[in-house]
Amino acid sequence: MRILGVTGGTGSGKSIVCQILKQQGAVIIDADEITKELQKKGSIVYDEMIRFFGENFLKADGELDRKKIADLVFKDKEKLLKLNHIVHKHVAVEIKKRVAELKEKGCGFVVLDVPIPVEEGFFDTAECIWTVVANVDTRVERLMKRMNISEEEALTRINAQLSNREYEEIADVVIENEGSYEDLEKLVLFELKRFLARLC
Repeated sequence: MRILGVTGGTGSGKSIVCQILKQQGAVIIDADEITKELQKKGSIVYDEMIRFFGENFLKADGELDRKKIADLVFKDKEKLLKLNHIVHKHVAVEIKKRVAELKEKGCGFVVLDVPIPVEEGFFDTAECIWTVVANVDTRVERLMKRMNISEEEALTRINAQLSNREYEEIADVVIENEGSYEDLEKLVLFELKRFLARLC
């Protein structure tokens, strides 16, 4: 089974790259989706987050107010680090579990869609790392449009993550996404052929 890791900052287009890979037959393991599942009421992650953030970060139905938490942590690096510490260890376990299950089923090609590159469940699992990058202005514009937020809010979210250079330093392949969808697709398909030919 081939395992490709795809990462990149918010607004870079990482999810679009993963969609293109899915169209080529990849099974996507989405770390964000796993995180949402693990943060549901009654889970260990939910309990740990309530202990740290408090019940003020609950919605009326008792579920975590993810937007309120995001607004807080993207402005407070210490709280963001704490949130990541709570979540990542559980996400890593789930990713490894899903990889093992897919291997057992005879799956040929898996993509780990992970926004924050971590050792457990990403570097120690993927055989090749792709980083998707775009310039800050492009990313800000995408976030403002997608999330209906201000330029300042978009910049705050981007600045809370790794810089493009930091993402590039951990990559085997850098996917630049500043042009059209067609340009991106051509690049992804080219790099995919290299990956599947073991020329990562």
